[in-house]
Parts: sequence; C-alpha cells; structure tokens
Amino acid sequence: MDKIDWNKHGFRVTSPYGWRNDPFTGSKSWHTGIDLVKSHQAPIYAFTAGEVVHAKMGQPGTGFGGFGIVVAVKDASGHLHCYAHLDNVTVKVGDKVSQGQEVGRQGTTGRSTGSHLHYEVRSVSSPSFGFGKDINPVDYLATCRTHAQQEENKHPLTPKYKKVTVFVNGKALGEGLLLSGVTYIPLREYCNRLGGNISIQDKEVYVNHKKVSDPLMINSSTYVPVRTLAKYMDVTVNWTGKEVTITTKK
Repeated sequence: MDKIDWNKHGFRVTSPYGWRNDPFTGSKSWHTGIDLVKSHQAPIYAFTAGEVVHAKMGQPGTGFGGFGIVVAVKDASGHLHCYAHLDNVTVKVGDKVSQGQEVGRQGTTGRSTGSHLHYEVRSVSSPSFGFGKDINPVDYLATCRTHAQQEENKHPLTPKYKKVTVFVNGKALGEGLLLSGVTYIPLREYCNRLGGNISIQDKEVYVNHKKVSDPLMINSSTYVPVRTLAKYMDVTVNWTGKEVTITTKK
C-alpha cells in the first residue's frame, strides 16, 4: 500500500504516530496522531471530505483538552479527522467541506512546543465529537485514497480545481488553478518567464533568496498562490473574477 508523501502537501513530519518521548515530560508516551510542519499560519487543507463537528478551542473533558484550537471533520465512514493547535479556523460547525478545502491556519495553540499541525484520525464515537480510538492516520489516508482512485477510475470525477487564464503583460501565457478562492500558478514556469531565481534548500523553495510559503504539489509540479509570487518579484497582480493579470513594474 502506498504511504502518503507529505512533501507533496508542503509538510515535513516532525513526530510520527506511535510511541515517542513526550516533548514536555521526556517520558515515553503514545502519540495519537502525526505532527506536520510548514510555515507558521500557512493554510491547512482538509485531507478528506466530511462535515465539520467542532471548530473552536478544545475544552477539557471533550477529548480535545490541550489541543488548542481544533477543527474536527467527520467523514462518510464515520471517522473523525482532527486538525489541532491551529492559529485560527476558516470553517464552522455544520459546514460540508471537500478534500483540499481550507479549514484553518497552522498555529501553536494549546499544549504545543511550536507552530505545527497535529493531525489524527479517530474511529470510535466516544466520548464527545467521536473522539475515541485513534488509528494510524497515514494508513487510513492511504486506504481512502486507494478507494477514491478506484472509484474515480470507474466514474471520473470533476476536478476540484477550476482553470483560469493567466495574462503576463497583456498576453495570455497559460493557465492557473483556482482553489478555495485562491489562484495557484506553476512556480518554475512563471518564475522563469518573469526573470526570477529559484533555489531549493533542505526541501524548502526560495525565489530571489526568499522562502516561498504555501506551496502545493499538483501533478508533480510546485504551484504557489499568484499573490505570494508577486511578493517576491517586482510585479503587480489583478484578478478580474475570470482571469488573472500579472504586470511587471517599470
């Protein structure tokens, strides 16, 4: 079974699921999820579709004590996906979220030693919010994606990204992908077109010696929000509601 390549989601793993030394006490303890890190306050996207059943600070006795700000999403199989230690949330209880939809921003609320996402999956509806038996989130996601791919092969799904035309200095030069109101463009292609310098250090991407935040791996290519790229280069960006225009400053 294929495991999850977290780099494609812009994460690095700092603490896997299972036994570990507690970062506060140093004693051996069971880690009920997996700790994932990208830049502080970077958007966190749902790994699966489902319904939001919790979207606020976790309280003792609810199963979310110490987890800080938590978004919990119940999937179609009844499993609970917990996104913990968030800086803030961008969904509310009752929302139906799709895979890849933003649910909040990475933070360090609750019992945390630094900005990261604690992600875990629960399989038993006890106690509150379905917060019961934890299972290996990597194995579960891999199973979900294998099943989803099988279903997609039977019944092709509508892509979750909407294509938008991207203009550079008045000329249509390609397409971007609109996701949750944010337009992403292929980093290398447009950086080269605009004369930017790309470098990779320790799996982090830099443009003009500045670290790129919020990258996404799509079809083996690195995409970034068009306005993020504009911050690192001498360009302006305008969104008309149908297309994106990038203009180099003179």
